[in-house]
Amino acid sequence: MSPDPKDSITPTPRERELMMLIARGMQNKNIAYELKISENTVRAHIGNIMRKYRLQNRTQIAIIYALKTAPLSLRRDRSRSAANPAAVKPAQALAQAPRVPTAPE
Repeated sequence: MSPDPKDSITPTPRERELMMLIARGMQNKNIAYELKISENTVRAHIGNIMRKYRLQNRTQIAIIYALKTAPLSLRRDRSRSAANPAAVKPAQALAQAPRVPTAPE
């Protein structure tokens, strides 16, 4: 089986920042406020990330971020259990992220 091309792509520091905030469930408006950029810029970054990784939605961005930031031990376990998909427990792999303050209404 050939390696997944998504594994060899490295996000820029700004893309990583955006991916983290998306993974925390933040809306574009709140991401813009947090990063002190416009919502249009947030949408542009999200579009770039989706093209770069060939993704279709924000949930996939969050998954890619979680997999790239998972501790090495979890990534090794994931590759070993690829032969047995029932052994993978994704809920255990994701750590609780602290809440980020949102933009005022």
